[in-house]
This record gives sequence, structure tokens and C-alpha cells, in this order.
Amino acid sequence: MITKEEKKEFKKPKLYKIWNLLIYGSYIAIGVFLVYLYSAYVFINK
Repeated sequence: MITKEEKKEFKKPKLYKIWNLLIYGSYIAIGVFLVYLYSAYVFINK
């Protein structure tokens, strides 16, 4: 028998995976954007 509490435990990891994907994805996107911005800045000032 699966109780209601166990069902909640199963639902949590999926939500955490989605949040982790959004958080790390946004950090990676910001990092890539900053590298692009810096390289464009260096290229313009050559």
C-alpha cells in the first residue's frame, strides 16, 4: 500500500529537477552571455 505521504515524496524529486534545470540553465546562459559580451568588447577595442 502506498500512503499519501509516500506519494508526496515521489512528486518532490521531479519538482526539484525542474527547479535545478531552470537555475543551472539560467546560470549557464548568463555565463555564456558574459563571455560573448567580453569577447565582443575586446574585438571592438582591438
